[in-house]
Amino acid sequence: MALIHRVDPTANPGEIIPGLPDLPAVDVTGWGMPPKHALSTDLSKPVPVIAAAVAAARARDWRPAADLLNRSYGDWAMRAAAVHALGAAAADDGTWLEAWRTATGDDRHTAVVDAHGLFWLAWKLRGNKPDEYTSPQQQDAFHQTVLRSEAAALHATKLAPEDPTPWCTLITMARARSYDQNTFGSLWNELQARDPLHRAGHDFAMMYLAPESPGSHESLFAFAERAAAASPSLAFLIVQAAYAAEDYDEKIWRDARVNRALDVMLHRLVTPSGGVDASSDRRWAAYGLVSADRGAQAVPLFAQLGTDASGRPWEDFGDNAIDVFDSYRRRACVATGNR
Repeated sequence: MALIHRVDPTANPGEIIPGLPDLPAVDVTGWGMPPKHALSTDLSKPVPVIAAAVAAARARDWRPAADLLNRSYGDWAMRAAAVHALGAAAADDGTWLEAWRTATGDDRHTAVVDAHGLFWLAWKLRGNKPDEYTSPQQQDAFHQTVLRSEAAALHATKLAPEDPTPWCTLITMARARSYDQNTFGSLWNELQARDPLHRAGHDFAMMYLAPESPGSHESLFAFAERAAAASPSLAFLIVQAAYAAEDYDEKIWRDARVNRALDVMLHRLVTPSGGVDASSDRRWAAYGLVSADRGAQAVPLFAQLGTDASGRPWEDFGDNAIDVFDSYRRRACVATGNR
C-alpha cells in the first residue's frame, strides 16, 4: 500500500492489486473536517504569529519577522519553526530579506534566515523529481546553492554562538552535502550542546540517518528510541522511523515500539493546544494511526488539523501532498464504522 502511494499517491490500490481496499468514498465534513478544496500546504499557518510574519514578508514587509525573532530569541522551538517558514518565503522572493539586512545590517536574525532560505532555494532549483529526471544543470545549481547555504549557516553560528538554529540548518543539509559520520557527529554535538532536545534537529537528523536502500532500519530506531526515552516530546521520531521502513517491512506498523509511541503521542495530544510543534505531532500521529489500523483514533487529530495539510509526512509526496492527506483522513473516517 505504501509503495503504491509513493509511486502514484492518487491511485486506487484496489484497482491495481486484487484484495486491497478501495480508497473510501466518504464525506469528511461529517466528521468536522473541511472539504478537500479548502486544504493548504502553507507550513506557516499552524502557528498564527509565524503565519502573520510570513504573510507580511511575502508582502515585502520585514518588520513583523524581525519583531518575532527578536521577541522569541531563546525559545528555540519557536525560532526553529519561524526560521523554517521564513526561509521558505525568502526562497520564493528574497526582496524583503535584503531590505531587512539593509536596514539593520548583518545580524543574528537575518543571517540565520538567509542560511535556511538558501537551502530552500537549492531544492526549488533542483525540483523534487528523482535523479534520473533531474538535469545536470539542476543538479549543479542545487549543489552550488547548498554550498552557499552551508557557508551562510557557519557565518550565522559566529553571530550567535549560543543559538542552536544555524546548527540545525547544517544538520538539515547533511544528506545533501554527503557528510561522513565524523562530520555529522561534530555538527550534532554542537547542536546538542545548545539544546539536547531540539525537535527540528532530531527530525532532520533522522533524514540523514535513514538507509538509502533496503536494509536494516534498526540503527534508525535506536536513535529514535534514545531520543524518545529522553523526552516524550520526541516520541514522534519512532513513528517517523516506521514511516522510513514501511516500504521494506510490511509488518512495521504492528511493531510494539511503534504502537507504544503512538500511545504516548495521543496522551500528549489530549489537549487541543500543545505548543508550536503540536501540528507536527498531529500529522505524524494521524499518519501512524491510520497505517497501524487504528484509524478511528486519528479522526479527532484530522479534525484539529483542519485545513493544514502542510509538513511531513505529507510534503514528502510533493505536488500530491493534499491528495495523500485527504486519502488518509478518509480512511480514518471509514475506520469509525460510520459513513
